[in-house]
Amino acid sequence: SSKFVIDQIAIPLDNRLSRKNVRCLVAEPGNVCSSFLAGLNIPLLDMLVMLVFMLMRLLGLRRFTISADCASAASVFLALAPEAELDPRLKYYSCASRLGAPSVATAPLDYVPETGDFLIKKLDALMNK
Repeated sequence: SSKFVIDQIAIPLDNRLSRKNVRCLVAEPGNVCSSFLAGLNIPLLDMLVMLVFMLMRLLGLRRFTISADCASAASVFLALAPEAELDPRLKYYSCASRLGAPSVATAPLDYVPETGDFLIKKLDALMNK
């Protein structure tokens, strides 16, 4: 998946580009409720999805950010945090409390150095064509 690829190339890209004052950090917005079912023109289905998302949050699943405001918490944190506090080996997750207060959590990237190196070489080859 694209999320896996991003996780694999973030650390090698950060190592390469941080010398040029460019950082490569991974932020994930969580589960955001959108109108992805609007094309079906079944308003009841949209309401049902929203209720399920809210139930998941009330059960304590913090990754159900639901709104764009909560979903942007990790990206805003990365944009405003002092560079010394940022670690490219971590993934920054947008989270929300049961009542919807936004927060940021971190976890180590699921990084495989061999895979990251392989993908970076492929990207370099594409750039040099």
